[in-house]
Amino acid sequence: MKILTETDFVISTWSGGTTTQLVISPETASLAERNFDWRISSAIVESDTSDFSLFEGYERILIPLKGKLEMEHETPNGIIQQNVDEYELARFSGSWATKGVGKLTDFNVIFKPNYHPRVHVTFFSEETTATIEAAISVLFLQEGACRLNGNHIHAPALLVNDAHETPEISYLTGSRIISVEMDLVG
Repeated sequence: MKILTETDFVISTWSGGTTTQLVISPETASLAERNFDWRISSAIVESDTSDFSLFEGYERILIPLKGKLEMEHETPNGIIQQNVDEYELARFSGSWATKGVGKLTDFNVIFKPNYHPRVHVTFFSEETTATIEAAISVLFLQEGACRLNGNHIHAPALLVNDAHETPEISYLTGSRIISVEMDLVG
């Protein structure tokens, strides 16, 4: 289990705000070269309207963590409107020209279509101890703190389960996680 914290994240600026790359797979891949299998990031959108970057040949999942988002997708079959509230999941093609309206902080998963990600958001209202399932590829500690193998970890942090371990983890009261299973299909 690899633990990544803010010092490991890659931050970049774009016309509408900032994006924090939490993890990219494989590690040697480049966002600019579009040679990655999947990438997880979080963006802070500071402008009222924004144009999403195109990711031809990829799919996207977006979850607003703070704020709401209205999206307009230009698809081969016409325009699709999509309104997404906090902690709701939106899935769409990275090939679609997409415009967004709303200032927000979001969580993004961009992946090749041969992956089938399952994304879950969990809030812990009391301290909870659980076993991380081997199928979980990434666990993003968005809020709060947890204990894992004697380490006390504070948000924001990313746990990468590349060895598909099943360690026990204790989430402290008020913690929120986003777990991502990156299943390879076919």
